[in-house]
Amino acid sequence: MIRYYLRSFYRRSSLKPSRWRSIYRSYIRIMFLLTVSSFLFVIFHAISIVQLNDAESDLSGVIISLTSTPARFHGELPLAIHSLLSQKQLPKQIRIYLSPTFEIIKHKNLTLSHLKLSVQRLDSSKSIARLFDRLVQIRLEEEDYGPATKFLSIIKEFYSKSQTIMICDDDYYYHPFTLSTLMEYSHQFPNSIIGLRGWRIRDDLTWGVAGKYEMAYHIIESYFISEVYRVGIITANAAYLIRPSFFNTDIYADFNQVPNDIRHVDDIWLSGHASKRNIARYVVPSCCSHIDLTRTHALEEYLVKNKMSRWSANNRALQLFNRSWENYLWYRFNGENAPEYRSWRVLFYREWISLLLKLKFNVYFGSI
Repeated sequence: MIRYYLRSFYRRSSLKPSRWRSIYRSYIRIMFLLTVSSFLFVIFHAISIVQLNDAESDLSGVIISLTSTPARFHGELPLAIHSLLSQKQLPKQIRIYLSPTFEIIKHKNLTLSHLKLSVQRLDSSKSIARLFDRLVQIRLEEEDYGPATKFLSIIKEFYSKSQTIMICDDDYYYHPFTLSTLMEYSHQFPNSIIGLRGWRIRDDLTWGVAGKYEMAYHIIESYFISEVYRVGIITANAAYLIRPSFFNTDIYADFNQVPNDIRHVDDIWLSGHASKRNIARYVVPSCCSHIDLTRTHALEEYLVKNKMSRWSANNRALQLFNRSWENYLWYRFNGENAPEYRSWRVLFYREWISLLLKLKFNVYFGSI
């Protein structure tokens, strides 16, 4: 009797073997194999990319320029310098501009030799030591331009020349393809500023938007996009390439004529002068994200100490250039003119690369 019911159930059961079920199982197997093979490809390719960072790098003619503060000189700055010395494509020089000179000299330990010791504590390899001696310079500036020191000093030196300069901040660990990615797109857009982060300007010249989704449309990160995207403001925390020939003397000659709050929002200052000269600013796609090292917030502390705010400083700077901004680039809400975002395949790949680079960073230096 039991056998009878079992055979009866089996004849009615959806588990009964059929041609369609065999086709379905074959389809599942094929999809599984494709998924696993894709996953393995990403693993091996990602590992090879991370290992490239340890290989001998290519030299370029680019000068990297940044500035720092006493609070970051032995904290965030050595890590940022290590990342710049670990680029797949090396720069010609890495210049750290410090100002004003009399304040820097007072500290006595803000020197190249002290910085090298800090970098060697992170990485005692001979190759990093050789690259540091060959590439890294500290330049003391009498003129205090605040955060804008990282570009105003070098633009003045190379005024009207086509020297390629990478501007960056001192509180990020830059992924090893930062410079090579910027250079690749700079060849495609030779008369433009090329960066890895930026944002579009609202037509009411008010900074920022509310809500996480709206902010995701507003702030353009190279890590998330799949196509080149033109922005109003380019930001140094993710690095960008410029040439001094893009600007005239107004970019530094006018600097002392503006209020202190505007002087301290350097990204808007540089982008405003670029817009005056019809120099486009582009955010380009890149393989992965940088690692944020920020422990001290020098700009925010300065603004609070002087009874200012980032919101009001940005607004005043945007309004200073109200006749210069390209009005066809105004930010539109609800993602109306949002960039082309990456597909899920690219998402998976970039997430994996970023995870490996962060894992490598944590193994070398510990978590931030």
